[in-house]
Amino acid sequence: MDFHKSISDLITHRNSVETEPFVSVFISNKRLRDLVENLQIQRDNLVVERDAQRDVIEQQQESAKGSRQSKTEIKQREKIEKLHEQLNQKLQAEVEYSSEILKRTTQLTEQRDINSVQESTIVNLRKENERQEQIITQLEAQLQDAKSHSNLAEKQYDGLKETIRHLEDENENLKKTNEQLVGRIVTEKEGLMDQMNQMTDMIEKLKKEVEMLRVFKDQESRRKMWGKPMDSQIDGDEAEKALSRRFGSVGVVLPTIVKTKVKAHNTEATCVRYDSSGSDLVATASADSTLKLWDTGNGQLHATLRGGSGHVMLGVDISGMLAAGCGSDKTCRVWNTRSERMIHQLVGHSHKITCVRLFKGGKAILTGSADRSMKVWDITRNTYKQHVTLRHSSTANCIDVPYNSDSAISGHFDGGVRFWDTRTNDRIEDIPNLHIGGVTSVQFNPNNNAEVLTMGRDSKLKLIDARTCRELKEFKHTQFRIDLNYASCSLSPNGRYVAAGSGSTGDIFVWKVDNGNLETILKGHNTGAVGVAWGRGGTNGQQFSSVDKNGVLVLWA
Repeated sequence: MDFHKSISDLITHRNSVETEPFVSVFISNKRLRDLVENLQIQRDNLVVERDAQRDVIEQQQESAKGSRQSKTEIKQREKIEKLHEQLNQKLQAEVEYSSEILKRTTQLTEQRDINSVQESTIVNLRKENERQEQIITQLEAQLQDAKSHSNLAEKQYDGLKETIRHLEDENENLKKTNEQLVGRIVTEKEGLMDQMNQMTDMIEKLKKEVEMLRVFKDQESRRKMWGKPMDSQIDGDEAEKALSRRFGSVGVVLPTIVKTKVKAHNTEATCVRYDSSGSDLVATASADSTLKLWDTGNGQLHATLRGGSGHVMLGVDISGMLAAGCGSDKTCRVWNTRSERMIHQLVGHSHKITCVRLFKGGKAILTGSADRSMKVWDITRNTYKQHVTLRHSSTANCIDVPYNSDSAISGHFDGGVRFWDTRTNDRIEDIPNLHIGGVTSVQFNPNNNAEVLTMGRDSKLKLIDARTCRELKEFKHTQFRIDLNYASCSLSPNGRYVAAGSGSTGDIFVWKVDNGNLETILKGHNTGAVGVAWGRGGTNGQQFSSVDKNGVLVLWA
């Protein structure tokens, strides 16, 4: 019973709360209804009164017919008309009031409809509120779960941080231990490498001594064979002098006669280079995109190595089992001379590569390019690595590296010569405007790295001191002309002679270094000479060669 009473009280309270906003509306509605009823009663009364007055007027009008109207009747008529007019005005006002009442009634009806809609909206909002409260309750429960999970994750995170810290400490200790081990291994390896280098140098020295003895013996036995072709081309004291020459390690041969002439290429040859390791091979490059290796003993073709089709091969170098060629396709290629297979294709320059040199031991390559940079490439592994870039302000036409140093020299289109340290990427020295029109060839003195031979488009050769950057000697001749940016000159292996070919006549000019005088002019080319090379002689003693614009290779004796 108490339960039902409490429910009844709650319903009553709810009704009082819900109906309270509409009490004023209900009261206003009741007043309007009462007013409408009173107005309707008044209207009915006025209609009855109007009808009665109309009847009176009609009666008076009928009685007055046929008789003369008196003044009193006239006044009465006027009064009746006035009353009639007032009645019409009251009726008009009543009609207007009725229309206003109707309008108010319509508005009240609309207000009731709006009230119903609002009540429905309130009910829906209450339901939505209850649903939202349930969702909030669920979210609060989820939040509590998330907080508990977060606390657990924080504890796990703190544990992981501590574990990572311990691992980092262990890693640091391992790094230090590893660095110590690496340092020890490197030190031991360097020691082993030094021992191996010493042994290699000793073996090479012994090989050279053995080769020297064998060559000396062979040349003694072939003196008569060398004498016959010389007798056919020179006579008198010159024949006797040529007959007594020694080649290779025995001494430097001053070339005097053509030993072998070979049509090496179908187009212009661009350079010639002897094997720096001392073998019997000489390499030539040409505008026909090939690099060819020749046997210096008989002039036979040993191998043909092909570059980019349709691109000029501008530079060449050879050392032991490696040959390198560069050209206008912005690529330098490295071949194995025994297998004749290309083992590296060095790509990184943005313009044509004009010159190339192999460092001692064939571990690295230096290239010069028209993009005004030089690059050092590590080729000790299967995949090459470019680890040094030397930048300058002019195209490098030529480069050279000494036999036992990490320095380099470059000759440039602006006529200057620059010295470099390839280990630190530093420019050591700069000799500007050494030649007018550009430098075409540079070479370290094989017998003295402190001296450098240069040649320029001004048709002059200069021997300079690399330490003081002073000019020691100048070599020139009225018939000597240089007309190519890649024309090359050469010092003899003992540094006593200088040779270069004229681009106009094809003659080979040989000067003596100590006094700067012209020693001899060699005639063997039918067109302009491009480059010359002077090697150590190998096993057969042939040391000097030259190439020309027709692609002809001349091996001199």
